[in-house]
Amino acid sequence: MFGLDQVIRVGSITVAAIAKRSVRGHPRWGVSIHGTKCPVAILIRRADVTLAFEIDGPQIPLDNLEQRFPGLRAEFERIKVEDA
Repeated sequence: MFGLDQVIRVGSITVAAIAKRSVRGHPRWGVSIHGTKCPVAILIRRADVTLAFEIDGPQIPLDNLEQRFPGLRAEFERIKVEDA
């Protein structure tokens, strides 16, 4: 499962990671839950332009981003982050 991590704003630039998330329960050991979150891509928005990058640097075309992570670009672009 993929989702947006915390969205931050630095000046006029908005940044968020797309993270792969997983949660597993371990019923053998009573109440035990194990979760992980691993960033797989970065979204950057400035002046109404959104760019996406692999976590190791190469740019991701936005049509490819939508195929890999449906809906996350739209979710990112809807978020309003106030200046700190």
